[in-house]
Amino acid sequence: MLTLADVRVRAADETTPLLEVPRLEVAAGERIVVRGPSGAGKSLLLSVLAARLLDGLTLTGRRDAPGLERVGFVPQRGIEAFHPLIRLGRQLRVVTGADRTRAGDALARVGLGDPRLRRRRPAELSGGQAQRAAIALAVLSGAGLVVADEPTSALDPQTRDEVLSLLTGALASGAAGAPALVVSTHDPEVAAVLGARRLEVRDGCIVADIPAPCAPGAGASSAAGEGS
Repeated sequence: MLTLADVRVRAADETTPLLEVPRLEVAAGERIVVRGPSGAGKSLLLSVLAARLLDGLTLTGRRDAPGLERVGFVPQRGIEAFHPLIRLGRQLRVVTGADRTRAGDALARVGLGDPRLRRRRPAELSGGQAQRAAIALAVLSGAGLVVADEPTSALDPQTRDEVLSLLTGALASGAAGAPALVVSTHDPEVAAVLGARRLEVRDGCIVADIPAPCAPGAGASSAAGEGS
């Protein structure tokens, strides 16, 4: 579904890459967790996968994504996915083209079924509600790939598991089937909860690519600089 080959990301006027990926393949419907310390390059890798590079950065190499028309993005702070002052229900419909029924169903699947919430502006939602709304937005986008940048940061284990369950359950309920999901995190338990393939990132390189426990051999074709 998506392949990175000989990818390097640099800041303007810098010769040392911030991120190097010799090769990485993401299969349709796959679940991947990206782990590593702060500053390792996790968020930058997610930005490359989502084709959302910040201004001032340049990418060389190839990002091939045949048939991948949309990428959903769930930020660490849900409100960052929205204009803070446009009512939630209207914003979901305008951005995704969904009608009122579909938008309402998506919100209900993430625990925001109260019609009064649809009339609130994102700035009027709690942090947890905004995060759930961002998941609903990713569901309604019909994306073939969803990337989530530390969506469980600073959560206790029970709340973390609830958020992950909401995320995977809502995505699996989409009309087009479950998209591929890539989640960045500091938490070593997230990969286990998701049953996901794990990428370990250090100093802008993928140093380990560990298959999902239920899929022996997964990721074997993704020789992403292991040991570099």
